[in-house]
Amino acid sequence: MNIKLNLLSPRKKNRLEYLTNFLWFRDILELVILTFSVLTITLIWSWLMLEQGFEDSVTSAVALDRASFSYNEDVRQINKVVKDISAASQDYAVLTPKILDIISITPNDIKINSLQIDRHSQTVVISGSAQTRTALLQYQDLLKNISWIGAIETPASQLFQKENINFEFNTKLIGFPKLLDGSEPAPPPPVSNDQ
Repeated sequence: MNIKLNLLSPRKKNRLEYLTNFLWFRDILELVILTFSVLTITLIWSWLMLEQGFEDSVTSAVALDRASFSYNEDVRQINKVVKDISAASQDYAVLTPKILDIISITPNDIKINSLQIDRHSQTVVISGSAQTRTALLQYQDLLKNISWIGAIETPASQLFQKENINFEFNTKLIGFPKLLDGSEPAPPPPVSNDQ
């Protein structure tokens, strides 16, 4: 036989039950507070780590900006040099073979004192002296056969003398690209159909 005896008054019994419930609720609440405390500490620690990482990334970004600024300046300088070289090469024309054309056809009785090729105004000025009028006229005919020199006219005043004639031929350049003064855009290079 199993006998249970309860000698407590109903009021004390209620209080005891209330105290048991309170202690159970207190234990649950302590567990919840402990869990929230652990979560809070974890979040605060994560926030501090993220803040430190953000500061490090900002510092490295500033350092990269400074380094990239110097690299950008170097690239700008190189691009300027390349642009200047490209602009210079657009106006380039080989003059040595052209001068050799004139030298190779010049006879012994003609002496060239100066040869001026002005690509801005597209003119050629050849000045010199000829031993005879015939040599001067023959030289004029030879110059007409050069493809890059325009029409040459001998001034009548130069033909009055028979010997030791000082001459000056003024003519136009043909087929030379005009030099640019930098304010106008460069024309496209000529296309050849020699294929």
